Amino acid sequence: MSDVKPTDSQSHPNSELWDEVVSWLQHNWDPNLSVDEWWQAVAKAGWTAPHLSAEQGGRGLTRRSPTTVRSAFAAHGSLRPPGGLGLLMAAPTILTHGTPDQIARHVPPILEGQSAWCQLFSEPGAGSDLAGLTTRAQRDGDTWIITGQKVWSSQARESDHGMLLARTDLSVAKHAGISWFAFPLDQPGVTIRPLREMTGDAVFNEIFLDGAVCSDSDLIGGEGNGWAVTQTTLHFERTGIGAGGAHAGFPAPGPKGGNLGRRAGDAALDPIPGNNLALSLADILELARSSPRGRDPLVRQKVAKLVTFTETGQWNALRGKAEAARGGGQGVANIGKLAQTRIMKLAADIALDILGPDALLTAPDGSQGGRFAQAFVFSPASSIYGGTDEIQRNVVAERSLGLPREPVPDKGAPFGEVLRRMGVLTSLGSGQRTDGDQPTDRRDH
Repeated sequence: MSDVKPTDSQSHPNSELWDEVVSWLQHNWDPNLSVDEWWQAVAKAGWTAPHLSAEQGGRGLTRRSPTTVRSAFAAHGSLRPPGGLGLLMAAPTILTHGTPDQIARHVPPILEGQSAWCQLFSEPGAGSDLAGLTTRAQRDGDTWIITGQKVWSSQARESDHGMLLARTDLSVAKHAGISWFAFPLDQPGVTIRPLREMTGDAVFNEIFLDGAVCSDSDLIGGEGNGWAVTQTTLHFERTGIGAGGAHAGFPAPGPKGGNLGRRAGDAALDPIPGNNLALSLADILELARSSPRGRDPLVRQKVAKLVTFTETGQWNALRGKAEAARGGGQGVANIGKLAQTRIMKLAADIALDILGPDALLTAPDGSQGGRFAQAFVFSPASSIYGGTDEIQRNVVAERSLGLPREPVPDKGAPFGEVLRRMGVLTSLGSGQRTDGDQPTDRRDH
């Protein structure tokens, strides 16, 4: 039975869509279904990604419709649609650049929560300069043999596939010799090692690839076109995590997430994973109103600034939606990512101002289970993931404002020649790790 109050629809900016979702849930929500069965029903109805066209598995609604849909699911007490990085980045990238066969094989499992994805972009020697990556993919008939190392891959241990960037040609300039693969993680030659963070969690991982394989049929966008495909992936990532973007981190998809066989009604009661890592404007307003420190003029000034950042972030998201409809919006996505960083850091700073030393206490002694301490130590990560703040500012300056680029050494030179000058080419393609590190906590697939 629905617990949606009449005011829920009336107070929501898209009440017509809200009512449509609630009506569907009243006729279809069955808490006794398995998560697997429920998510398949949700995907079949087009609610997982309602902003996609009907042909792509959605309902042809606006870019912001997923926010309304997921809010209505939560208010109804139903298990939310599946999410994750596959929905945020992999599916829209494959829909943009993939063949009909690739779309048919990879997108439906993402929409149905059957497959989890991670991002295999950054490397120990290619972080800010992503195009300098040295992971190699060498063709062997209809198969690619892949050797190299990736790092900072969120949720790799829980994922089934990776969005892999690898170098397929050393004889051309570095941006031209990269390809984008839909890479299966469960195979020999793949070692995943968790990286412990100062939050105490190990969301990030490093991945070692020693002769792993990927079918040529999973090369997305064509050989050597990986940089263009990557720009699509990064656009969807920055749009999604920027201020005003839809949250994609809902119940963990895929068999490794441990949800598919559970009773849907039980899974619906789980807290949203990672929900304590970020503080919303509503969290800070509630905290300020409940504490005498909330009346301090300096605290109030910071809260006002947070309100301003949040509102302008929402306006920027609407601007991005309008420009995306005209085929642009890349610079707006970068601004949105910067806005999200400001909001996360300022919100954590205000919480510490209000709570004082108590804000640094972790569970079980800290306020609200130690969530403010967790949010504070996590907040610096917002300047790094999805591209550092410096990268975002460079993109805005060069692509949106038209400012001159910094001089690029070896621009246009064959990347293999650049690596020879650096003395590192001999280690590539040999099947050896370039950092000389041997993992002690192995997870071989």
